[in-house]
Amino acid sequence: MRKHPSSSAAALNTGSKAFVPASLSGHGSCLFGRTGGITGRQMIAVIAQAQPPALLEPMSYLHGFITRVRAGVGRYRDRIIPGSEIAESIDIDRLMYPLRYDLWVRIEFIRLLRDEWALYHDDLSGFLDRPPSRAYYVWFKEVRCARYLPQVYRDERLVKLAFVERVHETARVWRSIERDGFDSSNPIRLGSGRSIRSVNGKTINSAYFAGDGCHRMSCLYVAGRTRLEPDQYDVRVRRNFEPLDITAILVKQLPLERIAYLQFISRFYCDGLKLDSVDRILQHVASHKAELLPELESVFAYDLPRL
Repeated sequence: MRKHPSSSAAALNTGSKAFVPASLSGHGSCLFGRTGGITGRQMIAVIAQAQPPALLEPMSYLHGFITRVRAGVGRYRDRIIPGSEIAESIDIDRLMYPLRYDLWVRIEFIRLLRDEWALYHDDLSGFLDRPPSRAYYVWFKEVRCARYLPQVYRDERLVKLAFVERVHETARVWRSIERDGFDSSNPIRLGSGRSIRSVNGKTINSAYFAGDGCHRMSCLYVAGRTRLEPDQYDVRVRRNFEPLDITAILVKQLPLERIAYLQFISRFYCDGLKLDSVDRILQHVASHKAELLPELESVFAYDLPRL
């Protein structure tokens, strides 16, 4: 499986640096006790230098081999298909459920930004103590840093510093989309494949999966746009595609309580209902969305024993 490309830069109309409100010179309450006890003040007071990774010089004797391999698999190279060619809107809920609980975490955090902008601007430490911010921190550390920033992940001080920068960046993305709308010159990247593999035994009946641009997609969702229009996305098609199962990571790392998990699942599979019973969810799906019942059973088979 090829390595996923790095996340796209957010489409913004501002180049201003992240600011640190003066109110943070005071004391913040203890934050994220399960990760070592962090206050908002301590988080943004961290100053650390990350060492850049060493550059590896390619070995010349591999050049011929690589050339032959590329020639042999060239016909299977990834394709990027513009949304305009697909010509259909895509349901963001289908991209979120059931594998991407991280999208829900981002949506809840952006809702907090929308509803508590003054708190974010004037008292960042208080803002970071709110439950959606705590969940956002767990996602940032245990998913974003663990998968893509291993040097940062190994240094708690760097994690704290990088998280504050991520919070400010997300705030800028939200304000930009809220004020100016979505910049279609930088489409959200979805993933698909000629064949789509199951992940953790979960077989998902979908052609498209969330890829790069999840913060901007979450902002659109909070702004009331629950579908991606053709000019807002493109799709990277691989020969074989295995979607990410971030829900499985967050079930353990948040940790996600059983009732919260079941309500998350039922919002999609049960048409917006917030059910907290496995039997009631399965009965509803069997009656109203029978085609999704095998998918849901495969999801429950992996997730429920881990709650």
